[in-house]
This record gives sequence, structure tokens and C-alpha cells, in this order.
Amino acid sequence: MEKKEEETVYAEVKVKGSAVTQRNPATAVFLVDERPALHSQPLRGVAVCLGVLCVLLVSAIIGLYVYFSTALSEHNTKLVRELEQLTDAHAFLLAANQDLTNLNSNLSTAIHILRSDYSNVSTANQHLAAEKEALSRERDRLKWNLSFIYQFEDFPVNQYCSPKDAVGERKCNPCRSGWLLFQSSCYQILYPSSPWKTWQQSRENCKQNNSDLLVIGSQKEQEFIHNHTQFYFDMHHGYWIGLTDIAHVSQWLWVNGSQQTDGFWNKQTGGNCVLTVPNKASLANWNAESCSMENRWICESRALIWSN
Repeated sequence: MEKKEEETVYAEVKVKGSAVTQRNPATAVFLVDERPALHSQPLRGVAVCLGVLCVLLVSAIIGLYVYFSTALSEHNTKLVRELEQLTDAHAFLLAANQDLTNLNSNLSTAIHILRSDYSNVSTANQHLAAEKEALSRERDRLKWNLSFIYQFEDFPVNQYCSPKDAVGERKCNPCRSGWLLFQSSCYQILYPSSPWKTWQQSRENCKQNNSDLLVIGSQKEQEFIHNHTQFYFDMHHGYWIGLTDIAHVSQWLWVNGSQQTDGFWNKQTGGNCVLTVPNKASLANWNAESCSMENRWICESRALIWSN
């Protein structure tokens, strides 16, 4: 009996082990139908979770939409306000630029006027300077003329000036008739055939005519005199000039008291008075001769009318 029961239990265990293949169809269907029911519970939970997630996602999207819409609106408002400020600033700058343009135009006009005024003032200054210079020259001429006239006890008007014209005016010359003008001096080169004079006699003759023997102060004056003297009698005769060492031997002084510096000597020994000899070179024609030798002579005086 015990062995049968054990076999019976084993057989049931074996049958249970192969229950899937040996149950009848009704039982099998029942088993198959139970499997979806077992899986439906997890799917429902997943669906619920998904639904909750969708709700949360939609809520989040709506929240973000509201947030960004609000932020965008505020930003747009701020941009509009800034745009208005920029527009106002632009209008202000345009007005300021126009003001500056007008100011620049006014300044340009003022500068042009100032330049024109400066040019006019400069021209006027130049005219005034020229007039001042002309007046200064005229003043110096008047001083020169007056100092010249004051040399005479009785100024020989007729020797310098022409007779009065129809309106009572005279035309005056720088030098007396027969005298030569060079720069600011007049020269009388005497060519008498006779009598000739000693150095002292020649000087006295010059002084009688409010002049003195010639004083040569430059090479140009020396050349001028040489060009206006002529050869006569012999190679030793010439024209007395106002140079002598009578006061101090070998110290040549002019009659105006100045010392001789630039010399145009041909012969510096042989006497105490100096001749200019025409037949010698123009810059080497002074001869020292005896003061008692008789020669022609040259007188010099200041010109009545001095011109620069």
C-alpha cells in the first residue's frame, strides 16, 4: 500500500512537470488567457507614469512659454524705449551737427573777412611804410639842402636854379653850371690853358667858390675822375687833389682831415702834394709832387639836391 501511494505521488509530480503539454485544450486555453492579465498591471502603471510626465511636460512647456513670452515682451519694451532714446539722440545730434555746420560757415565767413581785412591792413601798412620812407628821404634831403645853403653868406640861386616860370616856380639843379654831378658831390675840373696854380693857390680858388680840393673816397669816384680828366702839356702834369703830407711827413691826410686809406698811387715820393695824372692807369695815377709846381686842379662841393 505504501508503495502504491508513493508511485501515485510520483506520477502526480511527473504529470505536473509536463502539465503544459498534457493538459487538455480547455485547460490550456485557460492558462494562455491568464498571461495577459498577469502583464496588464505594469503597463497600466507605465501609462499612468507617461500621462503624468506628459502633463508635467505640457505644464513645463506652458510655463516656459509664459516665462519667455513675458521676458520677450519686457525685452521688446526695453528695446522700443531704447530705440526711442536713440531716435531722440539722433535727432539731437542732427540738430547739433546743423548748428556746428552753421557755426563753421559763420567762422569761415569771419576768417575770410579777417583775411581780407588783414590784407587791406598789410597793404595800408606797406603804403604807410613807403610814405614814411619817402618822407624820411625828403626830410634828409631838406636837411642836406639847408646845411648846404647855410654855407653861403649869399646863396647864388641863379647858379643852381632856372628863372621863375609863368607861375613863379624855379627848377633847381644839384650842381652849378659847369660842374659835374657824381653821387652826392659836384666836381669842377678846371682846364685853363694858363695860368695854372700851385697846390695852395688851387685850394684857395676852390674855397672862393664854397668848395675845396677833391677828396677821393672810393674806387668808383677815382674812376669817375680819371674818365673826366684829359692829358695836357706833358706826362708829369696833372690835376691837384686835396691830399698832402705837409702837416706830417709820410702821413697823407685829406683836406677834410681824414687819413688816406685806399690809395691809387703811381709815385708816392718826390713831393708833399698829390696830383692825379691822366696818362697813367686809372687805378694807379697819383703822383707826389712839389706843392709849388703849377698844375690844373679839381674842386669838389656837396650837391644842392641829394638823391639816394
